[in-house]
Amino acid sequence: MGTTRRGRVMARSLTVAALTIGVAACGPASTPASDQGQLPDASKLILAAAMVNMPTGVSAADLPDSASGGAQAVAKFCGQACHGIPAPSSHSAQDWPIVLRRMWLRMSSLDTTVYHISVPNDGERAVILDYMMANALHVTAGNLPDAPGKQVFVERCGACHGLPDVHDHSPEDWVAVVRRMNGRMQQLIGQGLSQEELQRIVLYLQKVTAGS
Repeated sequence: MGTTRRGRVMARSLTVAALTIGVAACGPASTPASDQGQLPDASKLILAAAMVNMPTGVSAADLPDSASGGAQAVAKFCGQACHGIPAPSSHSAQDWPIVLRRMWLRMSSLDTTVYHISVPNDGERAVILDYMMANALHVTAGNLPDAPGKQVFVERCGACHGLPDVHDHSPEDWVAVVRRMNGRMQQLIGQGLSQEELQRIVLYLQKVTAGS
């Protein structure tokens, strides 16, 4: 379920206001392997936390509207050495303010004298938040149609994020979408869908999409 424009603006304002860090850009986005072993324990814990629940990142060219200022800011600040560039569709518009707040707090807690990262200022954070919310996962706004496979879809796909709107893709596209998400599940929790679950979910989505 998306948020209204007013809700997005309020969420952005609250998030940016709460997260003023005041740290300047910290130099190159990569750290030599020899330096990483010398990171303070606190920074090691923060970096480990930053990588929790992070699927393999997308390339900058694959971001929606990749030439826009929002996409470029995401590629610059969110695709540094901690993890890959997150896809905007990784979270819903309701979730992105919380996710980004957590990331910015972690960035502000790193020892940047050892681990060199660029930290976005307030204006850049607002651009990133607007971009991620505008291109976020569309979640279902109502009751799902009944059909075989619905329960598996709800239980397995709803365990990690809001259930995607079944009308977001054509029947032909659902195979690739579900396989991609299954790959992310395997990376996140080390175990994805069984072949039977994958087939039941795909058939359910194809059926309800074709019948709408």
